[in-house]
Amino acid sequence: MANTLYLGAVEEIHDGTIDLDTDTLKVMICNSTYTPANTDDYVDEAGASDPVDAEISVTGYTGGWGGSGRKTATVTLTQSTNKLVVSLADITWTSLGSGATPTHAILIKEGVSDDTDSRLIAAWAISGATNGNDATLQNADFELTVPS
Repeated sequence: MANTLYLGAVEEIHDGTIDLDTDTLKVMICNSTYTPANTDDYVDEAGASDPVDAEISVTGYTGGWGGSGRKTATVTLTQSTNKLVVSLADITWTSLGSGATPTHAILIKEGVSDDTDSRLIAAWAISGATNGNDATLQNADFELTVPS
């Protein structure tokens, strides 16, 4: 289950701005200089502690808008009584160089031309130092519920 579900993303999922079935969603990795808060909206909000500032920078991971380190998420939607479960297939970043300690994997919808409109959707805590090993996000999901 997601540690953080961003409120702006919930609104955009509800109004159709974010389409979980058809939009290309990506996952980025951040270090501890970013602490997820459900009121955060964008990858780059021009603050010193935004996800863009905390995105890891190591061999094997190219961050930033359009960077190859941001992996495309494969999303599965499952409906049950009063809720929609959004599940991501496991994502692996291979042979990450040393020098970073990832603390969060964040699902985003990248903006049109940069990260000032790249929408934060959900974040999961991850752990482990990069030292040439792989990093994997597993069992990542979140639920959207509807009052009965």
